[in-house]
Amino acid sequence: MPRSNRWLVPLCLVSHLWAFSFGVNAPLASLWMQAAGCGDSLIGLNTGTYYLGIALAAGVLPWLLSRFGPAPLLAGMLGSAVTAAAFPWGGGPAGWFGLRLANGVAAALSLIPLETYVNRSSAPDRRAWNFGLYAVCIASGVALGNLVALQMAASRPRLAFLAGGAAALAASGVVAWWRPAVPPGGGEGRAAPRLAGNFLAFGSGWSQGFLEGCMVALLPIYLLSGGLSEGVASWLMGGLVLGATLAQAPVAWLADRLGRAAVLAACNLVALLGVCCLLWTGGVVWLACWLFAVGACSGAFYPLGLALLGERTPPEAMSRAGSWFLAINCLGSVAGPVVAGAAMERFGRAALVVTCGGAVGLVLTSWLLLGVCRRALPAAPARPALKDAA
Repeated sequence: MPRSNRWLVPLCLVSHLWAFSFGVNAPLASLWMQAAGCGDSLIGLNTGTYYLGIALAAGVLPWLLSRFGPAPLLAGMLGSAVTAAAFPWGGGPAGWFGLRLANGVAAALSLIPLETYVNRSSAPDRRAWNFGLYAVCIASGVALGNLVALQMAASRPRLAFLAGGAAALAASGVVAWWRPAVPPGGGEGRAAPRLAGNFLAFGSGWSQGFLEGCMVALLPIYLLSGGLSEGVASWLMGGLVLGATLAQAPVAWLADRLGRAAVLAACNLVALLGVCCLLWTGGVVWLACWLFAVGACSGAFYPLGLALLGERTPPEAMSRAGSWFLAINCLGSVAGPVVAGAAMERFGRAALVVTCGGAVGLVLTSWLLLGVCRRALPAAPARPALKDAA
């Protein structure tokens, strides 16, 4: 690896350890609450609280990064460790909601500095590839965490929560040794990115959050309600994230060569088709194939969205663009489990598939209609130069 890219090694290690902690905590918290007698709506609200914490904290991250450097990242990793390990001792819904909110704030402190660092440190022709490596580490960590959580859910859930906290604590040790600093950009955090011009990037971030919130919190319940054992459900959940893991490198390679917008739009289309096919499972093997496809394509929404955003955003607006992207992503994650959980209680467990497909279809259709409207409307006349006007 060239010396200029060796920062990817500690970044990937930190990302993988943090993602393992998240992968343990997210499904295990839902199953813990279900065992305590909580309904799908309350479990969905609890998951939404986690993403609400991320969205709330994202607004102050550009200022924190410019003022304190790597300190917010270290604080986020330590906060993730404590709040993940302490969940089973929350004592009831109030404590569980408080811990998930704090865990979400810690996640924002952890993720935004890492993603800003990737966007600001990557060469333009390697931006999607570097985000693909970052996404591989996140996805593999989540997959391993999901597998550990669901395998230990019935026998040793408290130990699984502690293992998730220990992984985030190890990540904080790597951050303390690494001490990354975001490269200077001049006026960092004061400029604002364009929302309309980056609709596909921001929209894909929202739909990825919607899918993630639904799949992580409610898909295990959906699978178990279909008569599958906890062991089979754990392997299917692992296969979902395995698709995201294996697909990131080739998808990123294609995006750097064929165009990030085109590849991102294609991933949206394939993910929509894969979600719709979940209504017809065809057995465990076909269910595993559909979940693999959904994971592979929806997993690319996040890194390709960030890469596309970095391609179209000036350096002085980079950290704010990353904060907005994560906040929009988390708003999708808040809406996903809340809407899907309520729909599942009202219309049955199959409503999970309908709501997830509707979210992806809404973004893709809106982006296509926006493109059609832009081509149909006449271009605004150019302003005359000042001396010509005079």
